[in-house]
Amino acid sequence: MMFKGPVRRSLRRLCALAVVVFLCGGGLIWIAPSWSMDRYELMQILRTIPPNGPVEHYGNTKLRPPPKKGTMDPVYFPHWRHRAQYDCRVCHLELRFSIYKGETRITRKRNLAGKYCGACHNGKTAFTVRDKAQCVRCHNRDKYALDEAFAEFAEDLPEADFGNGIDWAQAVNNGDIDPVHSLEPGAGPVMQLPEKLKKPLELGTTAPRSGILFSHEDHMGWLDCSNCHPDIFDIQKEGTQYFSMASNIYGQFCGVCHMRTAFPMSDCHRCHPEMKNHKVSGGSY
Repeated sequence: MMFKGPVRRSLRRLCALAVVVFLCGGGLIWIAPSWSMDRYELMQILRTIPPNGPVEHYGNTKLRPPPKKGTMDPVYFPHWRHRAQYDCRVCHLELRFSIYKGETRITRKRNLAGKYCGACHNGKTAFTVRDKAQCVRCHNRDKYALDEAFAEFAEDLPEADFGNGIDWAQAVNNGDIDPVHSLEPGAGPVMQLPEKLKKPLELGTTAPRSGILFSHEDHMGWLDCSNCHPDIFDIQKEGTQYFSMASNIYGQFCGVCHMRTAFPMSDCHRCHPEMKNHKVSGGSY
């Protein structure tokens, strides 16, 4: 792929940052640059890296079965369809789906045993994985197959300028959706947020952009402490010493969710209150 103009120059500058990657026990450690790009350069880079495409595809995760003879078509998992009924905690904590793509080995045998997808797709909560006639509802090589269903789903939900075009927080506040926090009947939040964490944290930045307001309370509406700590954010100071915008863009820290499913990193204003967004043209997210 050839890049031209400001995009090419931005990529050159990014390479010049000499962000070094070390492979340590299968993990990645990023040595963050000592200085930061200005906002325009950052936006140019954001436009060139995944995810990028039609808004209706944002959050659709492609799950490909292990290659073998007679393997099925890949699954295009629609986060939007499930997110309206269950919050992130249900799948990524109770059902043990890794928040990192490719880490969970989902097999038909395990589904039939009531694990992973089979926990709900049992013929009672949702269509059963035991009915082979239903396989095509998830296994489909056409990545556009869900577009019409998404358009109908999103029609009456509050709009957002980024991501898949749905303001999920507003949808909850309006009562348009009411995702459950646990598969256990009648269960509420597993733990209460301490009072000192209810006030948004003001996080400074050395970059030429505004500071960050981080709300634990907003995240606890969808997640649990163990979704982020300690795997994504080590509470100890040394665990986040490489936290930077570059690390986020490359899928670490906030970027684990905010480059794939939650509102994307290009929606700068959501975290940097004093910044203005630059909407990407052409319906791209």
